[in-house]
Amino acid sequence: MRGRHPNRRALLAALAAGLAGPRVGLAQDVYTGQVLQAEKAQRFLLGADNPPTEVWQFKTASNLPILRARQGQEVRIRLGSALDDVVWLHLFGVRGAADMMTIAIPAASSAASDLVFAPPDAGTFWFGPMLDASRQRDMGLSGMLIVDEAVPLSGFADTPLIFDDWIVDDNGKMDQSFGNLEAAIGQGRLGNWFTVNGAFKPRIDIDAAKNNRLRLLNVCNTRTLTLQFKNIDLIVIAEDGQPVKPRPLALETLTLAPGQRTDLLVGNILEQAVVALDLSEDVVEVAFLIPAGQAGEGVADNFSLPRNLLPVADVAAAREVPLVLAGGAKGGLQSAQAGSEVLALRQLLERGLAWAMNGVAGPGGPLLFEARRNETLVIAVDNRTNFAQPLHIHGHVWKLIEQDGGPVEDAGDDAGWRDTAIIKGLATAKLLLVADNPGSWAIQSLVAERSDAGLLGGFAVSDMP
Repeated sequence: MRGRHPNRRALLAALAAGLAGPRVGLAQDVYTGQVLQAEKAQRFLLGADNPPTEVWQFKTASNLPILRARQGQEVRIRLGSALDDVVWLHLFGVRGAADMMTIAIPAASSAASDLVFAPPDAGTFWFGPMLDASRQRDMGLSGMLIVDEAVPLSGFADTPLIFDDWIVDDNGKMDQSFGNLEAAIGQGRLGNWFTVNGAFKPRIDIDAAKNNRLRLLNVCNTRTLTLQFKNIDLIVIAEDGQPVKPRPLALETLTLAPGQRTDLLVGNILEQAVVALDLSEDVVEVAFLIPAGQAGEGVADNFSLPRNLLPVADVAAAREVPLVLAGGAKGGLQSAQAGSEVLALRQLLERGLAWAMNGVAGPGGPLLFEARRNETLVIAVDNRTNFAQPLHIHGHVWKLIEQDGGPVEDAGDDAGWRDTAIIKGLATAKLLLVADNPGSWAIQSLVAERSDAGLLGGFAVSDMP
């Protein structure tokens, strides 16, 4: 696995598995023009008084890797790269057209390509590499996509908080053991250093006169974050891009698996609010929120974000399809199909593959399932691995309706829809899905090492109902 680069064979295999190929957008006026450039950079991860670290980054017009769009309006993003590697960019959580949600940024390309789409949902989403993610994501290639509501929220300000961990030594040098098979079989790459918005313990200003919306994103390769907040009152208003019934966070911790997002509305805030990471054996302060100006009036007591228009499930007509996860340390994987071959575990490991879905390891093999447009499915997940698995579905939303044979409580038909589900180790779960977005898509682990090592498969939605 070490140093693997997607080549022509890999790209053709990905296409066979239903993953979108590179596209060049049409030349026409759109809502706004933005540029996203993949490049090498020096960043002071250890703080300004310590040596810098060589990273890869998505450069945008702002000082953070953030893109912006408006719900229902077309946006154009010009893509370029100064890297020596192809970047298969995916927009995680966006229910856009299949041929634009995963797009290749050619290596060291002088000819830029355009990503053009109209996001149907408002919310907090993210972008990053889909292939070779263990290396590219850990080197720093990830960012946040903010989709503003179709009708702007008056008096609101956004505060992005992008959490990451890194494996760096005291001299700022990053560990380069990407693709390590031992890491792929086990927990993955757990960093020893933490940043928020690419900085060590940043002090982030909060405009107290406005209603502040903290947009949290976990871009760690592997680590599930357990976050604590001190000297601040917070209300949960959205999860994984979808509005939820507001609820106070109170003294609870907030858990974010890789790729997950939560939007928090700021209530009362003292002179310095603290964001801390609970590491079980220790609690580490990672950022500080500093209010500035006179406090405003706040939001109405009955405030909630406007709901996105989500599909309506026909539960009575739902078809159940299996999704069996196997692999990893003592995970029951004996053999799997890789491309057109069925390989024993030893042969899989020699190819850097250690995980499988429905007996298929990675892209290039049979599809996990096929569906008709607007068909309601129940994905019956059997996690035979020893690890909790954050599963992400491309181009759709789903919701957990059953865990270990028991129903999951739900507030109604429009609640509980997410793009990521956490499936406990050695557990079963059922996920409700309406296949309303035609095209070729994927389901993948959001632990980068596991996705690279086989925990990624394709499914197709027919354009015919």
